[in-house]
Amino acid sequence: MSRSEHCANAFRFVSDSDAIGAQSETRISVAIVDDHLMVAEVLAHIVSRETDLELVGIAASVAEALVLVEHHTPQVVLMDYLLPDDDGAAATVKILKRWPETKVVMFSGSSGNNVVARAIEAGCSGFLAKDRPASDVVAAVRAASRGELVLRSDELASLLSQFKSAPNQQTQRLSARELEVLRLLARARSTDGIATELFLSIYTVRNHVSNILSKLGAHSKLEAVAIAARDGIIPLEEIG
Repeated sequence: MSRSEHCANAFRFVSDSDAIGAQSETRISVAIVDDHLMVAEVLAHIVSRETDLELVGIAASVAEALVLVEHHTPQVVLMDYLLPDDDGAAATVKILKRWPETKVVMFSGSSGNNVVARAIEAGCSGFLAKDRPASDVVAAVRAASRGELVLRSDELASLLSQFKSAPNQQTQRLSARELEVLRLLARARSTDGIATELFLSIYTVRNHVSNILSKLGAHSKLEAVAIAARDGIIPLEEIG
């Protein structure tokens, strides 16, 4: 059996299983998209051994990923960048267009700025290199499910250094409070952390974040921070 056939069979088995496919209210549902069987199986093992995570399926291509997400609407997708029928950034765009609440974390062996930039522009919640330990994968899934940024501060600062440009009129529509929230997002603060620091309710912070994303035309907090840095709204030294 070829690698692609094996992956395809794994996808059909998981997606057809009521026991695995049923989502729990207390567990984070996770889908894996990777055409390398060994990597997919390792990720599946990492996810399945955590009591608060639930594996809903494995896909080996963009086409399979769309079917998998349609069937199970996972909260988080671990997405490989290089796929046989397109790249992970293109897959992310397609997923978020149809299921905007889904969080996608790019999981790739290539960590060049161009790959990370593509992930951000596609609307990914973060980027994770394949050489990171299992604990980082689990932490990334949990953070993404909460809507937090998933990218090391040094990687983000390095990437954003090439986005520098003058502010535009759109970003200047942010209110003073929205700018405060955006600066804390750039420092990788969680929603709870921002609420505590600014003495606001979590719901108020979520509303501010929603307004920030809308005004900046961003699909994720990570993209909002990248746009703000590119447009000079947040100094690079405040990132991370």
